[in-house]
Amino acid sequence: MDFLMGLLFQTAVVLCGALVSAGCALLYFQRVHLERPAVGVFNGRDVMIVFCFVLVLPFLYILLPSVVLTGVLCLTFMGALYIGLRPLLRPRYLWIFIPLLLALNIVVTETLLGTRSGWQLYWVITDTLVLLAVVGIANLYIQGGMRLLHVAWFALLLAAYDGFFAFVVPISQKLADRFEGQPLDPSIGFALGPYNANIGLGDLLVYCLFIAAAYKGFGKKGALVSFVTIAIFGAILPSMSPLIISAVIRANIGITIPAQVLFGPVAFLTYCCLTRRQPERNMAGWLSAQAAAKHEPIHARSGTPARASLALPQLGNVAASEAQSTPLRSADAD
Repeated sequence: MDFLMGLLFQTAVVLCGALVSAGCALLYFQRVHLERPAVGVFNGRDVMIVFCFVLVLPFLYILLPSVVLTGVLCLTFMGALYIGLRPLLRPRYLWIFIPLLLALNIVVTETLLGTRSGWQLYWVITDTLVLLAVVGIANLYIQGGMRLLHVAWFALLLAAYDGFFAFVVPISQKLADRFEGQPLDPSIGFALGPYNANIGLGDLLVYCLFIAAAYKGFGKKGALVSFVTIAIFGAILPSMSPLIISAVIRANIGITIPAQVLFGPVAFLTYCCLTRRQPERNMAGWLSAQAAAKHEPIHARSGTPARASLALPQLGNVAASEAQSTPLRSADAD
């Protein structure tokens, strides 16, 4: 009974995290235009570069000392938050809000995680941080020229990556354990009673990229199809997979689910189905359609070169690409 309740709680958390992130990314894409990076047209080579970062980063996160890891995550989140919030906040408020949010996360992590209310406050702050970061980074890539074709191939590569490092070489499990209870955990989650569940930033980034690219390329139909695909194959089925796949269950520790194993192939098939009826629209086509409809989005404030900002999204691209459910640690649990 407890196992089933844990799965239901995990499904609710993962579904909310995935759909809220995707919805915010779509809304941001509709309303805010970032400064386009001066790095040329996004192509397959860029997909492989990002994938190489994804391949190497988990090993770095496992090997780095906690203090160094926290410093790396601070720099990563600071860059990601700056990219996403720069069109929305004036610089003097921006450089107060970002350090304050990061510092608050670290302080709560170090002082309040011995209580259930402390875990809940921790997740509220962490969720806010990760949501803002992933929405900004996804829009940087999509508005910078990344198309649904690239996202589909990227998701397919991640499916193979997730499957290998979950079932053959269990790096995903070690990575999930590495971040649990650490400052700046790159995931969205929540805790309630004895249950604690989260979905990694890597999965969220793929979902945000997918829906923004689908909307840019195919309009409302692409967005609707993306929402359904993300909900079913990115959240519900992966979360319920422990009912039939025992390999993702670690006795007395928790559950680590390679969500992209299910989502990646379906995302690629979804792209193929969408392109059968109409060609994918690029960013120039999207901007032309918006100008014809006389939509006035919020534009990024100038003043910071966009080229340098691309390194930070790659660094924080997939810090944790799994949904995890673990028993809540509390002060009276020892």
